[in-house]
Amino acid sequence: MDRRVSDCASDAGELEPDLQSILPTLSQPTTAMADCGYPDKGVFQRLQHERPELDLYVSVHRADAHAERRYDWRPLDKLKPPKTVIDPVLVAMADKLKPPEGKARYRQRARTVEPVFGIIKSALGFRQFLLRGLKKVSGEWNLVCMAWKLKRLHLLRQTAVGD
Repeated sequence: MDRRVSDCASDAGELEPDLQSILPTLSQPTTAMADCGYPDKGVFQRLQHERPELDLYVSVHRADAHAERRYDWRPLDKLKPPKTVIDPVLVAMADKLKPPEGKARYRQRARTVEPVFGIIKSALGFRQFLLRGLKKVSGEWNLVCMAWKLKRLHLLRQTAVGD
């Protein structure tokens, strides 16, 4: 089972292929959350038309994602104001994240996806790919994903058995 990897240097344009890569045998998501690297009004419109059951929460600029930072080491005079979003589709997405319900939904990323990457980096020590080429990197990523799943299964079994 292949985990999707891409040779794109940024996340721009990757939301749609990421969603399409979910195997049909798995249940399809009804909610998708993505950070500020993914906004694309064309994709938002296509997904709204093709998959109306899919509820998207995508940060359209960095301020959405980090509005409630507990710390910031940058001097206040060096902070750049966020770019003004004027496209109606992107404004609607930004407005969706503003109310407490939208913020709460978007913050779920911090409890679901982000810890996995932290564990892969910290506990498994995986910080960079050692192989080159999309096929080889895909295989390497599959091994990393399997290692994480085996670690997770081991911990769940220990908890269930009481060891």
